[in-house]
Amino acid sequence: MFAPKRNDPIWLKVMRWLVRLFCIGFLALFLFFYVGEGGLEEFPTLPLREQLSLACIPGLFTLGLILSFFKERFGGIVMALSVVLYDAISWYFDKKPPTQLAFWWLLIPAALLIIFSVISQKQRKKRTYKRRKTL
Repeated sequence: MFAPKRNDPIWLKVMRWLVRLFCIGFLALFLFFYVGEGGLEEFPTLPLREQLSLACIPGLFTLGLILSFFKERFGGIVMALSVVLYDAISWYFDKKPPTQLAFWWLLIPAALLIIFSVISQKQRKKRTYKRRKTL
């Protein structure tokens, strides 16, 4: 059911869960501050820029986190896309490119999930090749 496979090394399983726990912690912290400021009641009255920004970072990021439990690479790509879209929205509304990437540190867990899926895929191919070779 979850992305980690039964035969993956223990370090890979631990790293996957550490990345997921970091993401869940970030979302919990975000919700703590957001709910403290009024929560979803104010969402319809926010300007379009704020609505789109909130749809990207907590919205798409959460979707990517959920997807990463089932399809690790796809979830990581969605998480990275949320950060890129957030900056694209800022660029569009400010009419100038951002001087720095906002929430750049959220790209780290997204990249790690993609890297872990590639490592896992290579190890599965290696095991399959060894099995075929012994048959």
